Amino acid sequence: MNTSKFIFTLSFMAAFSAATAQNVQPSDCSAATIETLKPLAEKKMKTEEGYQASLKLAACYLAADDTANLNNLTTRFLEYYAGEPKRSRMELIAAEAMLRKEQSVENAIDILLNVLSYSQNNAIKEDAEKLAIRTISKNPNLQIAQLTNIADKALVNRKVANATWLRLGREQARRQNSKAARHWFKRVISANENADWVATAQEEIAKLEGQPSIPTVLILAPLTGDFAEFGNDAVKGARLAFEQSNLKNKVNLRIADTRADAVEALRQTRLAVAQDSVVAIIGPLMSAPAATVAAWLSSVHTRIPMLTPTATDAGISRMGPNIFQVNVSMENLATGIANYAMSCLGIREFAVLSPVGDFGTAMTQSFERAVERRGGAVVAIQEFEEGQPDYTTEFRKLRATRFKQILHKRNIARGAKDLDAIGGKERKAFLQDSVFSIPGVFIPSSSPSDAGLIARQVAFHKIRGTLLGTSGWYGQDLIDEGKKLVEGAHFSVSSATTDSSKNYTNFSNAYKSAFNEEPKPDKVSGLSYNAANIVFSLLANGETDLVKKISSQKTFSGVYGDIRFERGANANVQIMSVDSSAFVDKTQCPAK
Repeated sequence: MNTSKFIFTLSFMAAFSAATAQNVQPSDCSAATIETLKPLAEKKMKTEEGYQASLKLAACYLAADDTANLNNLTTRFLEYYAGEPKRSRMELIAAEAMLRKEQSVENAIDILLNVLSYSQNNAIKEDAEKLAIRTISKNPNLQIAQLTNIADKALVNRKVANATWLRLGREQARRQNSKAARHWFKRVISANENADWVATAQEEIAKLEGQPSIPTVLILAPLTGDFAEFGNDAVKGARLAFEQSNLKNKVNLRIADTRADAVEALRQTRLAVAQDSVVAIIGPLMSAPAATVAAWLSSVHTRIPMLTPTATDAGISRMGPNIFQVNVSMENLATGIANYAMSCLGIREFAVLSPVGDFGTAMTQSFERAVERRGGAVVAIQEFEEGQPDYTTEFRKLRATRFKQILHKRNIARGAKDLDAIGGKERKAFLQDSVFSIPGVFIPSSSPSDAGLIARQVAFHKIRGTLLGTSGWYGQDLIDEGKKLVEGAHFSVSSATTDSSKNYTNFSNAYKSAFNEEPKPDKVSGLSYNAANIVFSLLANGETDLVKKISSQKTFSGVYGDIRFERGANANVQIMSVDSSAFVDKTQCPAK
């Protein structure tokens, strides 16, 4: 660089060293100027000269609406200065670029709040504060859910926090949610940060005098983290039910991110109940957050029903009369197949092959309790690790247990004092060659392919009995893997295949129309739709005591079949069987 050009560049950058994107004019960014700055920004970013050139060049790209070059420059700059306070000016430019393109208003505000929390430069902090306040106060793309998220983070700056509360109050008032509006306006008044804001909040509260608050339905779902996909599907299902209910402007939806965390789910619930006129809760999805929210809600707000769409742990619905589980619990699935086997198939003795883990333990315990309540007996329980190709060791142990029972019965019958008495050769022949009859063999496998594989090995290891399972058996892999050896097996499911049912077809078509995608096979969207549809249909009919109505009506039509509540849990278990390589509904006992 020649001397005159170098002097020009230094004086130019000095003039703009504190410039924000708002201050840069197109006339300051001539083609010659940009060509002068480029090599400095590209090759000397680590120097003060390159640092200042990068900021100026970014401001020029922003003024010229040159998104591609701006994104490339800011990405490189922020990566190089990661963790350093010097990055704050560039972050401010990046945030303004996002706001101009409306790429993500909430993300842009997050950047501004980060700058406010760490920057030591008062001029930059002032610019970030002004931009954040202007955006939060006026940007039409910010919805109540986003503003509520911002309110949690905005406490790093009192003025931004107050601007957020004031905007939230106005949005809630516009939606006729007077309780929530009063909550936010009162926070502005209590903070007493700005006299004009306080006066505005007081005026807005006066306008709300005598106005009833619109009822709010709270949707609790994980919208960030590992389970965000499930949470977003659940919200879609609930939104679809809301749109079909014609309750827009009559009922307010509040969507809260639980992050699949029990503590966060409870925090969001308590905030919503304090701020809004919450009349029902859809969610949480996972059993641990659902149990935590249910425990608090059933002890403090018994008139607010909570309908968890997908939680399957036993006992959640028993926490209180206002808690409901829409999905069939593991306990009911295990109890359903046990009751069917004893009542309809006449089986009194069972062995259980239980997968290691919480799922297998819960299923086995529930099955055993159901059998014993009906006077039957579980004569053997053998654990196995799912996903293994061979279960010879487990079947040998099961055969040994059954052999001992048979031997004891035989010796008791002939009056022998030693119940284990048997000759060595006879024992060996018995264990190797005999077919052991166990009337019912319950295998709560969690996958159809594993169930089919184990079913084949049951026969190979000379154990004869009716094979029983639960919802993990339901899939074509069971038949593909088990072949003829799964014929006559029975298993419990929360719903049979519904692709041809009218309710499912209507739901699927509406879902595709609304979201341009098929409902996923995991049924999260459909179960959430079911839970929300129960609430919205009752509200649309003018019901005011939702808990009483749900408890008394008990049965509701759903996407995957009827929902039948018993003590708050969906007990509408269906029994399927394999017949001629096809799944057949055998819920009703065979005619005798």
